[in-house]
Amino acid sequence: MLPLWYNEYKSFIEKNITNYLEEYLGNKQSNQWLVDFKEAILYSMKWWKKIRSILALEFYLTLNNQSLDSLIKEQTNTWELLNITRYCLSLEFMHAYSLVHDDLPCMDNDILRRGQPTTWKKFWEYQWVLVWDVLNSLSFEIISEITDPILSVKLSNLLSRAVSFHWMIWWQVDDLYFEYNTDKLAMWDLIKLHNKKTWALIKASVQGWILVSWKISQIHKLSAFWEKLWLAFQIKDDLLDVEWTAEETGKSVGWEQKWFVHFIGLSQTKAELKKLIDECLISAQVLKSEHLRFLVWYIGNRIK
Repeated sequence: MLPLWYNEYKSFIEKNITNYLEEYLGNKQSNQWLVDFKEAILYSMKWWKKIRSILALEFYLTLNNQSLDSLIKEQTNTWELLNITRYCLSLEFMHAYSLVHDDLPCMDNDILRRGQPTTWKKFWEYQWVLVWDVLNSLSFEIISEITDPILSVKLSNLLSRAVSFHWMIWWQVDDLYFEYNTDKLAMWDLIKLHNKKTWALIKASVQGWILVSWKISQIHKLSAFWEKLWLAFQIKDDLLDVEWTAEETGKSVGWEQKWFVHFIGLSQTKAELKKLIDECLISAQVLKSEHLRFLVWYIGNRIK
């Protein structure tokens, strides 16, 4: 069972996502196709754990010695709360965009996410293509609404790098290449793939909130943390592929050629995961955040 504070963070983020999209998309679509398209966008945001924005939010609160309750009650409608909310939403829009993109028939051809049909499987082809377009552009549009123009530019640059040619797009091309050339996939290639896929957005989650907090000196101190956390996240995903079923995880499993287990075996993969999680827990302890320690533990022990 997830702790109360985690559900409060998640509820805060989900409520703001729904409110923002309802206002942004409007309630008076002129025809049924637009009504259905709005449903497809809302559906695409519905199933995720929100772990990137929760991680980012906890970093902000920890660095500023605040609680979510105090932030909401004492500073409602101020620039600080608005900026925090906007960046959380931007991360979630971009993450959902990357998953809608990843699931497409021409990419991974996945039909299941969180135990539900993927966006392309549930809706018309034109809808999932346009949902993908909307979520990408909306990620940057909402960052442009951040009140501090310097901060807005820095965050936009950070997020755009995470999904640029040199990161997510490069990863997708390499991913497809190795899917058809599995005999050429080496352990180092696998790590680089995950680096460009998972690490970039987790880095944006952590580093972005350091920028929002103006605690710039913390960026280099915490670099080892997010570098190890992304790899732990992906190794756990690979173990889920091996040890759990689609019914248990709520997503497609069985991408054998991408498993760490394929290269180093099950027991060594588990040992590597434990080592990374233990090292991340030490970093979290330095920040004196029990919430952050839980998030690290959760990434290493989740079943979905």
